[in-house]
Amino acid sequence: MPAVRKNKQKNKWEFDYKDLTGKRKTKGGFATKVEAEKAQAKMIDELNKGLFVANDKLTFREAAELYLDNYAKIYCKKSTWVGYEGYLKHHIYEYLGDLKLLEIRPLHIQNFIKDMTKTGLANSTINHFKKTIGAVFNYMIDSGVIYQNPVNRIKCLKVKNNTLMRPLTIKETNKLLAVTKKHYPDFYPLLYIAVNTGLREGELFALTWDCVNFVEGYIVVNKSYTHGVLGSTKTGKDRKVKISLTVTKFLKEWKMACPKSELNLVFPNANGNYMDSQNMMKRRFKPALALAGIDSIRFHDLRHTYASTLIIQQVPLPYISKQLGHSTNKVTLDTYVHLMPESAQLGDSLLENLYEDRDSGIEETNVRMFGT
Repeated sequence: MPAVRKNKQKNKWEFDYKDLTGKRKTKGGFATKVEAEKAQAKMIDELNKGLFVANDKLTFREAAELYLDNYAKIYCKKSTWVGYEGYLKHHIYEYLGDLKLLEIRPLHIQNFIKDMTKTGLANSTINHFKKTIGAVFNYMIDSGVIYQNPVNRIKCLKVKNNTLMRPLTIKETNKLLAVTKKHYPDFYPLLYIAVNTGLREGELFALTWDCVNFVEGYIVVNKSYTHGVLGSTKTGKDRKVKISLTVTKFLKEWKMACPKSELNLVFPNANGNYMDSQNMMKRRFKPALALAGIDSIRFHDLRHTYASTLIIQQVPLPYISKQLGHSTNKVTLDTYVHLMPESAQLGDSLLENLYEDRDSGIEETNVRMFGT
């Protein structure tokens, strides 16, 4: 490290140093040589410990943009970083955007979370906000800009497993389908396929006709349209979803009536483009629920409705897991075990008949389809 020197033009003492990015800089303005030497010794110590702040004027907004451009957009799926960007622009920047990174304390984050809970947003959504903020700070730490993350000691809000899950009963589902077919016929095909296949919203929006095999009776799920971005499925893997003869016939008829789409979409909007999730929820799904006399649920609960229907009909767990695209049977079991209250009794019954019925075989399970 160069020796401390006096700047004759400013009549102040100063010294050179290299910050954590390797750039040579000068720090000055000291009245005496002793003050400059003490400051130099402190900085050398901080640099060696990785504690020196390279940019004490950096705002959270600037740091977040760096995180998005230099990390998230490179290593994350497009739909994922678009989601981060949405959290930042629509919720986080209003509270933290103009604050200097060094000024943000755990209390700032805690107050942000408290205010978010008053908006009616789900705890799980607010936890995503917290995770995004933490990711920005962690990136800045890894980049040598700061050395503390104020999010680390803040607990996530409690989200009870499956409390958000609200599968419809068979009676409710048929009522919803009937109401939708009468009042919102343009939305009926998407709703019908949703409850009869368990496809996620983004998978339905992205579904194209070339992925429907009418001969062998299955749908190839290989893409998703989420946050306005076409990308891979949630798991990153393709899957085949078997469909019944009734559903196959329905899709054949819908293909003839489906609005034309240059994108070859199965469920295009009126202009042949991808559907907008918020518009669909506001103008079709929620009004249809209201007309059917059903309390508001998430569109994702249609997927749970499909799964619960298979469970009620005692369809084998591996089949359900494969249809839903879960990585293992355990994932399916952990997700829907609360829907299997009679599993123990069923097991006892099978044990009782294990030897008596050993030659009777297992009949193929017939899955009831909605709206037929």
